[in-house]
Amino acid sequence: MKKGLKVLSSGLLVVLLAGAFLFAFPSSTAHAEALEGNPPTTGDRTGFAKFQLENAFSREKTNLAIQAENILRMDRLTEKAQERIDALKAKGKDVSGLEAALAAFENALVDINASHGEAARLVASHAGFNDNGKVIDLEAAKITVQKTHEALKATREMMVDAGRSIRLAIRQYRDANAPVPTEQP
Repeated sequence: MKKGLKVLSSGLLVVLLAGAFLFAFPSSTAHAEALEGNPPTTGDRTGFAKFQLENAFSREKTNLAIQAENILRMDRLTEKAQERIDALKAKGKDVSGLEAALAAFENALVDINASHGEAARLVASHAGFNDNGKVIDLEAAKITVQKTHEALKATREMMVDAGRSIRLAIRQYRDANAPVPTEQP
């Protein structure tokens, strides 16, 4: 009896496993169907392009505001630097290199403000966009975003160069006027 039960349970197990494999794996092959109609054209994608341009224009407006704050900081830096130069001059230090660097920095600020003004003018005119920042003319909006980005980039590069030159002048002044260590007895 035990032997018959064992054969029956083994047979049942084989049938269940075979059934599971039949249902788990497909018995026929799949065939791909061809597309009906033409693939989507660029006209169908204008919604996505408008979305991208609107986001890019929004980012450029944010970058413009951040850059304006950085330019204000640079203006305040010139005031503080002039005060420091005056204090060093009162102590009898030679600050001619610092004065020349500060004058060059102030001249660079004029160019920086002009370049930033160009970017601000492009954002204010918002060609291709309505007052809410939504695209109304795709090509004009694309040109506006590109030109604004280029103007902001040029301004940023001028700011970096001006900052680098004034830092170099300060470093040279510090190196030239470093205190000389004295020998201790």
